[in-house]
Amino acid sequence: MNPMKKWLRGGLIALAALQTVVSVWQYVFPRSFYDDFPTVSLDPPYNEHLLSDVGGLGLALTAMLFYAAWVMEGRVVLSALTGYLVYAATHFLFHVRHFGHFSLRDAVGVGTGLGIEVVLALVLLYVAWRLTPGRGNGGRGPAVPSGR
Repeated sequence: MNPMKKWLRGGLIALAALQTVVSVWQYVFPRSFYDDFPTVSLDPPYNEHLLSDVGGLGLALTAMLFYAAWVMEGRVVLSALTGYLVYAATHFLFHVRHFGHFSLRDAVGVGTGLGIEVVLALVLLYVAWRLTPGRGNGGRGPAVPSGR
């Protein structure tokens, strides 16, 4: 198997695994997530409905990332990573605009962690795009040959 394809699959699985942990926690134990996940309680007041909805949406992202890692088909991989990048970038932007009540340590920790997610998604998206045959035709070909 192509080393870039292995790296891409590993990155998709890493993003999916991280998203799984956070999303299951949000969906199944929203109060615990709000109270115990670092810095979450510094945000607006607890709302069980909102937290469980966000957890459900995170589980949808998780499913897409795991599926993309499994099939390694170009459009699926690019779609899953594009969706994840939109989520990660908007999440990052929200937090960097709302650090006023965070300690310096918390702001650096949250900003760094969320920034790493954005950078990883961008790198994986670039790798997937590079593996796409026929990039000159708008990238309509598969990112990597089908098959496992």
